[in-house]
Amino acid sequence: MLLGLGLLAVALVWWVVEVAFLPSEARGNAATYGQFVLAAVGLAVSVVGLWKAVLPPSTGLDELSDRFATVMRAQSVTAALERGLMQPSPLPLRWSGVAKGITGSVAAATASRGAEAWFQPLPGLGPITSADLRSGNREKLHRVYGALPSGRLILVGPAGSGKSSAAVLLQLDALQYRESAAGDHDRWRIPVPVILTLHGWDPETTSVMDWLVSRLTLIPLLRGRGGARHARALLERHITVILDGLDEIPEHLRPIALQVLSDQATFRVILLSRTDEMADAARQHLLVGAVAVRLEPLTPAATLRYLLGPLASPAPSEWKSLAETMKDDRSSPVASVLSSPLWVSLLHDIYPPLGKLDATVDELLDTDRFTDSRTITQHLLDQAIAAAYTSRPWEKPSPYTPATVRRTLGVIAGRLHRDRTRDFTWWGTAAWSPMSGRLASLIPTVLFTIPAVLTAGTLIAVLADDLFWVISGALAGIGVAAKFLAPAAKYPLTLGGSFQSRNLRRGVQLGLSLGLGFGVVAGSQGGFAGGFASGYVGGLGVCVPVGLVGGVTVGLLDHLAQQGRNDVNPPTPVNLWRAELATVPLLLVTFASAGALVFGLLGGVVGGVQSGLEEAVIGAFVGAAIAIAVWTALSKTMRSACGQLYLTVRYRTPFRFLRFLEDARSRHILRTVGPLYQFRHATLQDHLAAETTPTASPDHPKSLTE
Repeated sequence: MLLGLGLLAVALVWWVVEVAFLPSEARGNAATYGQFVLAAVGLAVSVVGLWKAVLPPSTGLDELSDRFATVMRAQSVTAALERGLMQPSPLPLRWSGVAKGITGSVAAATASRGAEAWFQPLPGLGPITSADLRSGNREKLHRVYGALPSGRLILVGPAGSGKSSAAVLLQLDALQYRESAAGDHDRWRIPVPVILTLHGWDPETTSVMDWLVSRLTLIPLLRGRGGARHARALLERHITVILDGLDEIPEHLRPIALQVLSDQATFRVILLSRTDEMADAARQHLLVGAVAVRLEPLTPAATLRYLLGPLASPAPSEWKSLAETMKDDRSSPVASVLSSPLWVSLLHDIYPPLGKLDATVDELLDTDRFTDSRTITQHLLDQAIAAAYTSRPWEKPSPYTPATVRRTLGVIAGRLHRDRTRDFTWWGTAAWSPMSGRLASLIPTVLFTIPAVLTAGTLIAVLADDLFWVISGALAGIGVAAKFLAPAAKYPLTLGGSFQSRNLRRGVQLGLSLGLGFGVVAGSQGGFAGGFASGYVGGLGVCVPVGLVGGVTVGLLDHLAQQGRNDVNPPTPVNLWRAELATVPLLLVTFASAGALVFGLLGGVVGGVQSGLEEAVIGAFVGAAIAIAVWTALSKTMRSACGQLYLTVRYRTPFRFLRFLEDARSRHILRTVGPLYQFRHATLQDHLAAETTPTASPDHPKSLTE
């Protein structure tokens, strides 16, 4: 805003000096030039400054938490479906308390503190005691979470023990408990759980609150102006943060993360980690006030209920053989492997009731071929992709060959290993090569420059000099608005219901008011030089349409930067891609109409109706060119296409990368967390990365952070 006022002051001083020192016969022309330049510059900078200063309508935190719960509900249901937690019924969740090595005194953490407790038990839940933490199931885990005075819970277990699945189930239970609250008052006292991975947080340089706000503002509901303020307010009492993957951040940062959470977390927090890594970090610093529980291995009975439940009775002979071995010899390699939810889930996918492979499940009982647990797990990992892409009679065959699938998934896994992360996006592929990022930036720049040059040339050739300066000032203001607003668009451009109801209305109101204001100012200045009648006609005739165009354009850009706050449809990768493509016709119509309006009105003032119609056609083409340039400059689709082209040439991956990712997701190789993709099984990612990157070992999943 200060920069805008400075430019306005410079323009005013320049005009006064020009008028004061020129001969009297030249002052009229100088005044005319001055009024237009002053009006255009002032209008442009004021639209940008005032629009950025206007806060969005205030939203009550209680109502906002309900909307946030709706988004989290949709996301958690999707996560549960993609993890196979809905059908068949999820594996039973059993846990026991951890008394030593990870937390402090359990008795102190559960002691009743009355009004001095950090958090009161959730409505309908009573206090817990040390005895409640000895062991439990899924239902009791929610009770422990909801009644802890400190609000701090640690969930540990070995690799493949189902920690992430347990977090999704706990999130679903917490949301269901919130929805079943007796009334609004009780519901608003129950926080909304959100699952986040700790990748990307450096506790040495960033506070936990700042990092969480940056992550939450990537959710469509909390993006745009005011989003950070709302996210910070929700974190105080309306959100429970479930942090997954402490073991996957660099080892030296883990105890620092525990210390920062101890000192700074004012919200309920659930922390997930492998047992050994948590114990190592806790030797240096504890999560003060926390209670820890450890996930227990599956019993043979629970495993067999899960595997045999979908089969017709009596079970086929090969499954009977597996069941007998697990019951009679619990020390056998197959019984040992199938005590982990990870391998049970993989076996269920590889050997379903009708079978995807030629082999049957009893091949795992061949002790000559499978001598120990490791050979069985390697076999399951090797067969996971083949089983997923072997079509059953009622399924549409995959458009990709097994070699293409394995090569592409290996490229993805290798890149994620180098980036030390589990998350990736379709538009993030622009950074997956040394040249793709530069190429992705170069193409929009070139495409943006060409329409700008054509626009300037057309204006110079068609319009009078004074009108050229006016429109150039308006276009410069639009460019300044894009410069201010574009960096906020971290995700693909989307359109939401908020544009028609709020952004467009406020843009029209702001543009019209500023256009009228500057039109009166410009008309008054022109009146002293050449008559008030012509001065007001010219000033209003120029400033009002330019103001409308500027206001609507800034409103559109502001909306695109906010990414369309859509509470109904979750921000899945495909939804974001389709939403970004849907912005193209809106941009074309908006900019083409604006160009036709400005060119037509100004051309009509200069040359009459016939000239105005001709200029309107030219303006429509110029506006459409600028629309394409703006979309190209702001969208992620172009950058993604450049990155995918590089991957196709370099690694022979499918060019239609999003189509491949969705096919892999439908076959349960990948899963989505909001707009992010992940491998459904992190161990499979490590296994594929080991084939692509020699330094990555599937036997040591923590190699991601070493």
